[in-house]
Amino acid sequence: MATALSKQHAPCIFVLFPAVAMLLGWGLRGYIGGGPYGALIPGCYVALCLCLLLGYRMETAAMAALFGAVGVGYGGDMTYGQTLGFLRDPSTAWWGHLGCTVKGGVWGLLGGAVLGVGLARDRYDRKTLTIAFLITIVAFYIGVKLINEPKLIYFSNRLDKPREESWAGLLFAAFAFLGYLRAKGTAADIRIPLQFALWGALGGAIGFGGGALWLTFGPPDFKWIGWWKAMEFSFGFAFGAALGWCAYLNQDGLRSAEKKAESPEAAWIPLVALVAFVIAIFAAFPILLRILPEGLREDRSLGAILLKDSFRIVIGFIFFGGISIIAGLRSLHVAWQVAITLTFFHTVLDLMEDYSNPEHFGFTLPGSVRFAIIIASTAVVAVVVHQLHRGPNAVPRLLLLAVWSCFLTATARSFINKNYFFPPEGENPVSALIKAEPSMIFVHGTFTLSAIITTWFILRMFGQLPTANIPDAKRV
Repeated sequence: MATALSKQHAPCIFVLFPAVAMLLGWGLRGYIGGGPYGALIPGCYVALCLCLLLGYRMETAAMAALFGAVGVGYGGDMTYGQTLGFLRDPSTAWWGHLGCTVKGGVWGLLGGAVLGVGLARDRYDRKTLTIAFLITIVAFYIGVKLINEPKLIYFSNRLDKPREESWAGLLFAAFAFLGYLRAKGTAADIRIPLQFALWGALGGAIGFGGGALWLTFGPPDFKWIGWWKAMEFSFGFAFGAALGWCAYLNQDGLRSAEKKAESPEAAWIPLVALVAFVIAIFAAFPILLRILPEGLREDRSLGAILLKDSFRIVIGFIFFGGISIIAGLRSLHVAWQVAITLTFFHTVLDLMEDYSNPEHFGFTLPGSVRFAIIIASTAVVAVVVHQLHRGPNAVPRLLLLAVWSCFLTATARSFINKNYFFPPEGENPVSALIKAEPSMIFVHGTFTLSAIITTWFILRMFGQLPTANIPDAKRV
């Protein structure tokens, strides 16, 4: 079967395509689905962009999308709201910028390392990767306990509602992940993941630390520009550009690795097991809250500390992300459903949380209605993902699905709004919405423009890429 692996693209395409897509993904992440699950959006986007540039088959693109989404998602575990709060005060602005630079660098280091492994899947077998991701969980815990919890280096407010930071945990996780893979392989094996880690760290540090300048120098009284969103857009653009440049520098090695990479099975059991695991964890959470002693939070005994820490890790993304990748290594269905359907699920979940607040929608949607919308819309996306990855041109079509499903969710958040449907007397819907949120033109305009540019790249250059079908996939 013919492939497009020999097709070359100019360096500017390698930089701009993932940069614009990640700009969009990062902006959407902060708008409709924050936290680590929201960070799946830019991770999924940039991974699939690189797969298109490199001409990856559907099966290897599935692994890259899974690794990219989870790898970038890891960084979303960090808190940075109070770090950004330092930027407006001249006496603390330098500390805020340092914190943003460190956190952005750590975000890119771990995210780039995981994405690099996902793009070069021929180097390590399934067992090695399983152990590597389990080690990241332990290393994360050690970093949090040694540096973050005692606040040895602390980039949040120590006095006013101090936050639980985790950047050192993620830094330890990145070092442990790369260190274990180096120990289990050769210098040649770790070269591509290490380069993605270093370029990711550079892009993340410049993107977050530099993007934070908007918050320091952007006039706070000028409401037509959302300075926080400008920071996110800058972060995504720089991060995506750095990863794209790394892919360009390593394209020959990546294309060679893609030819040798084994594909996961089209197995349903790991997907069912992962769904059952998630349901069990989140069903157990409220039960444990009810049965645990009320004084456990203040209990400083060793047993109580270990119980609380274990509970925190199990319900945290570092654990869920690792389990998702371990399951994805055994199932093509897990890879695509986590990378795209789970990404969409959390955007619509966040949207429905908005509609539980009458201040946003004008009235409160009943819980049963919100639940039905979440389940129905997620089921539709899951079915579409399943159908698309079985057909021709799967990778560009799945990226288009990821882009536009999240974009439409953001559009719903912008325009299904009480200021639009119930404008004050004498106002029309558009003027009322803009008056309430002046920066909406800038924010949603940027979303729209970057979504159109990303779509243009996909359709103009990659719409005819041939794609393997599931029945032809190699079995692990």
